[in-house]
Amino acid sequence: MTLKTMRILHTGIPAPHPALLFNRAERNQAVIFEPACAPFLRPVIDINTIRPWHTPTGEHWLLALPPGYSQKHAITDVDSLTQRHPGLSRRLRAYTNTPEPLWWELPPEAMPALTAPTPRILIGTGEQPIITWESGHAIAVAPVQIIAPADHLTLALLAASAGRHRLRHAIDTLALPSPPTHTAGRLAELAAQAVAMAHEQYALTHEFARRLLADFGPPGSALSTALQRWWELEFHELLVEVERALRNPIPEPFQPFWAARHAEGRARYYALAAELAAVEAAIDELANPLWQTCEQ
Repeated sequence: MTLKTMRILHTGIPAPHPALLFNRAERNQAVIFEPACAPFLRPVIDINTIRPWHTPTGEHWLLALPPGYSQKHAITDVDSLTQRHPGLSRRLRAYTNTPEPLWWELPPEAMPALTAPTPRILIGTGEQPIITWESGHAIAVAPVQIIAPADHLTLALLAASAGRHRLRHAIDTLALPSPPTHTAGRLAELAAQAVAMAHEQYALTHEFARRLLADFGPPGSALSTALQRWWELEFHELLVEVERALRNPIPEPFQPFWAARHAEGRARYYALAAELAAVEAAIDELANPLWQTCEQ
């Protein structure tokens, strides 16, 4: 079997200045006020938000001004930055006296992560690192690492248990097995299925939770941890938790609708979980022997 050598890895950008991190409401407000700043506000994936196969984005955004931006546009301080981009003023005005020079720009060492092409594979840390597919415009923050450009075959090989083991010991490069064409095609297909299933599972859980908050949450309220994981609750437990956490019970006439929706959502969630586990097992069955051949 032949091997192909892959460079390991771009590291995500260094931890950014706290002022550069926007929540969804802050980002939306900035873009509504000044659409021209939208390209500089990019969703963030960090070690706390990375998820297997598919990582949702959109809850935290980073002001990603590249190195040299200030010099190019004669920006010398926060005041001149917000004069050029008034949409950023509300978020940044509390930092006008920050003494660090050019703290609103990303440092030069962030450029590989900032410009890494898509799609990408993002890799977490630990003995069993989380591996996810990123095909949007998100920025990974260290210690998340990046393989870019990426393909579904590489994703499958790395996500296999033997691939994760190899990643833990990789330094600068990693030798990937080159499977036969039919095996490569099947592995790529399985990885794409896993990404799609994880995406559907997230969309399902997010939409149900969003509707709970929109229909029963008073202004400014937030879902409890239990309601964020609503599929783990029986329906009678959901009723109790909605009333406890949101101080607003589901009215009895609407309970049959929510009971049916909850039951349907739970069934689909666990069906997807079982399908995803089967796909992961199939990837291991095909990919682990390839890695074992590499070690011989």
